Amino acid sequence: MTPVNIGDAATPTFTGVPSIPFLAAALPSSHRPLEAAHILELFAAACRIRAELRAHSQRPPLRGKNLALLMDDPTTDPCVILERAASDLGARVAQVRHRHRAGTPNPDVVPMARTLGRMYDAIDCGALPAATVREIEVAAGVPVYDGLGRDSHPLRVLADLMTLHEHPLPPSIPLSIRFVGDAGSLQGKAFVSAARNIGFDVSAVDAAPGAANDAAFTVNAYGPSRWPICTCAGAIDENRRAENHCHMIQAVLVDSIGHA
Repeated sequence: MTPVNIGDAATPTFTGVPSIPFLAAALPSSHRPLEAAHILELFAAACRIRAELRAHSQRPPLRGKNLALLMDDPTTDPCVILERAASDLGARVAQVRHRHRAGTPNPDVVPMARTLGRMYDAIDCGALPAATVREIEVAAGVPVYDGLGRDSHPLRVLADLMTLHEHPLPPSIPLSIRFVGDAGSLQGKAFVSAARNIGFDVSAVDAAPGAANDAAFTVNAYGPSRWPICTCAGAIDENRRAENHCHMIQAVLVDSIGHA
């Protein structure tokens, strides 16, 4: 972990991953539905990053970039996946303490955001309220993310869909998902909408997770954030889920700060 007093960024470098213009509009207000072409484009960008990292074929695309992670308490609010995603691409990551009290205006937010905007190439606001994130976004003048690595972020939904999209199925099994739980939550709506947009037949039901079904995949959305997902033949590879989540985050980071 690098210290907070990071110096100026070096000359930016570039990767073979092309810009994804729609992401700029989707961050940090990323709960809006994305079109199928945009989702598949993001999948493709994440796949290219995966291939580049495995081949060690290019200079790290975020070398010389600095990312600040705003945290109330770093001991209880780690952003391990985001830190790893950025570091693997060559970025320097710093945890910056920021205490927030719900319902209490903080006059220091704007000056802090301006200072961070001069020190860092991007800022992640962790679990800060949406209104505070917007204040920071306006004042900082750099890309601002609303907890990009959190399991509750819509990017996690897209990462899981990428895993299902890549999973091989026998020709006799239709591209289908049985979504069990609350399809009306923000995360549930994002998952169901995105899955249907890219061609999955989604059956959203409020039934016991163990009930019989003939869908290719079953998503148990009764619990918070990270849902158990299984196929008709067993559990999904959790290592692949984690890897895809990391690469999706990297696609966003490269798009928003890698070409600056």
